[in-house]
Amino acid sequence: GKKSQFPPPAINEKYKLTRQSLYAQAEQGLLNKTKKKKKKRGSRNGALGATLLFRQADDDPETGDPMVVTDHKEYMTTTVKGIRFRYQAGNFFQNNNHVLPLMVDAVVEAATKPVTATGKPPSFLIDCYCGSGLFALSAASQFQLCVGIEVNDKAVEEATDNAKLNNIDNCQFVAASAEAIFTSPPELTMPGFEQYKVQELARQETVVVLDPPRKGCSPEFLEQLYEYSPQRIVYMSCGPATQARDAKGIVEIGGYGIVSIQPFDLFPQTKHIESLIIFEKRDHS
Repeated sequence: GKKSQFPPPAINEKYKLTRQSLYAQAEQGLLNKTKKKKKKRGSRNGALGATLLFRQADDDPETGDPMVVTDHKEYMTTTVKGIRFRYQAGNFFQNNNHVLPLMVDAVVEAATKPVTATGKPPSFLIDCYCGSGLFALSAASQFQLCVGIEVNDKAVEEATDNAKLNNIDNCQFVAASAEAIFTSPPELTMPGFEQYKVQELARQETVVVLDPPRKGCSPEFLEQLYEYSPQRIVYMSCGPATQARDAKGIVEIGGYGIVSIQPFDLFPQTKHIESLIIFEKRDHS
């Protein structure tokens, strides 16, 4: 099959040009000015350095040329499995466009597998730490209702706008910490679910997707998750160590079994991976 290159050629080329510009600035002393304010961690005498951002967006619609975004405030669009995601370049979004579709496929496939007790796929998806809506919007066509929660207000705005951009009308996104989705959730506003709350969705018909930051899930959130006790948990992690810590509680306290574990190498030639664990509620009957 066709081999994928990461970073892609367009980013490599942009990096060369940016590096030349930075060398020129360094020669002029522009990257070594001492700040009078407090030092940043890892700096000497408050010396300034350069933090570089390179994201490959969808090709330019007019020229067809690859587009590489370097300004963290600039908005860009990335299409994943036919769904368009528009987001601010500095906000969180997976950066390997070759492996990302494989991750999405794995999450959606796991989330939609039939439940043994009913023989039917789950009806509801709760996407915690949802970001710009990647997993919820990618899976929306196979669920009656998807609810996403994200602490970053800007990302929630992006997720809501991305639903409209893709004509998806069964997703609601909420700006709050993951802990709030079970303790003080807002009333749902989607047609047919008005005045429902998340914890009132049928447990045996619900799958919860987790994609927390590297520190993993908080004990407070996990306690609420165990109490709600969804049929299935789909846990994507960029920190396998904290994921393993959380998995111990999900299995021993939550009463789940591990169905599968799958790593994804989004960061070649580094120690970092994404890890996907699928948990299913054990039948104690």
